[in-house]
Amino acid sequence: MAQPPRKPQTGRVPQKQGPPTRRGATAPASGRAQAPAKSNMPLFLGIGGGALVVIIILVVIFSGGGDDHKPAKVKEKDPKPETAKKAPPPDVSGLEATGKSKCEEGQRIIQPRLNPDPQAPKDRVFNDLEAGLKLMKEGLEAYDKATALAGKKYPLDDYRRTRDRAIKVFCTELEKEGEKSCQEGLKIIKASESQIIDTNKLDDAERGRLYTELKKAADMIRTGMGLLSRSEGVSGRTFDVTQYTEALKVARPKIAELKPN
Repeated sequence: MAQPPRKPQTGRVPQKQGPPTRRGATAPASGRAQAPAKSNMPLFLGIGGGALVVIIILVVIFSGGGDDHKPAKVKEKDPKPETAKKAPPPDVSGLEATGKSKCEEGQRIIQPRLNPDPQAPKDRVFNDLEAGLKLMKEGLEAYDKATALAGKKYPLDDYRRTRDRAIKVFCTELEKEGEKSCQEGLKIIKASESQIIDTNKLDDAERGRLYTELKKAADMIRTGMGLLSRSEGVSGRTFDVTQYTEALKVARPKIAELKPN
C-alpha cells in the first residue's frame, strides 16, 4: 500500500554536505553546519576603486588641472622682430637755400655776358663770367649735397644750361690764350738752351740778352698757367702742365744768376 507523502520538516534547513575535508582534518565536533567561507570580492573591488581614484588624481595633477600654483603651459611663439623706426629725413633746407641763392645770383651775372656788347672791355666780360661761374658751381654743389643726404631731386636743368654756355664762352677763350702763352715761353727757353748750359762763355751783352729772354719766357709761362688754372677753377677741367713746370725750373736759377746788380 502506497505511503502518503511526508510533510516537510520545520525548523532547521538541512545543511548541504560540504566538500570533503583534507586528510587528517577532523570533522567538526558539533553537529552544526560550518559557516560558508567569506568572499574576497568586495576587498578587491575596494582596492581597485581606490587605485582608480589615485590614478585619476595623478593624471589631473600631471596634466596641470589640479595644481593651482603651476601656470598652464602656453606654446611660446617666436618673438616678432620689432619694426625699426625710420629716422626722420635729414634737414637740407640750408643747402637748398644756399643752392638757390647762389645759382640765381650766378645766372643773373652770367646772362648779360653770354652775348656781350662788342664795346665792353674783354677783361670785364671775363671777370663777370668767372664770378658768375664760381657762384653757380657752389650752388650746384649745394644741391648735389642735398640730393646725396635726402635723396631729393631738383629742377636744375636751366642752371646747368646757363653754366655750360658760360664755360664755353669763358673757358674756351681762356684755355686757348693760356696754351698759347705757355707754348711761346717754352719755345724761348728751348731756343736758349745752349747758352743756359754755360753762361760763363757769354759776354756782358749776351748775358743781358739771355736774362731778358729768360725772364720774358718765365713770365709768359706763368701767365699761361694762370689762365689755365682759372679755367680749371670754374669748369673742373685739368691740364698737363708738366713741360711748362720743368721749363720754369730751368729758367729760374739762371734768371737769378744773370740778374744785373
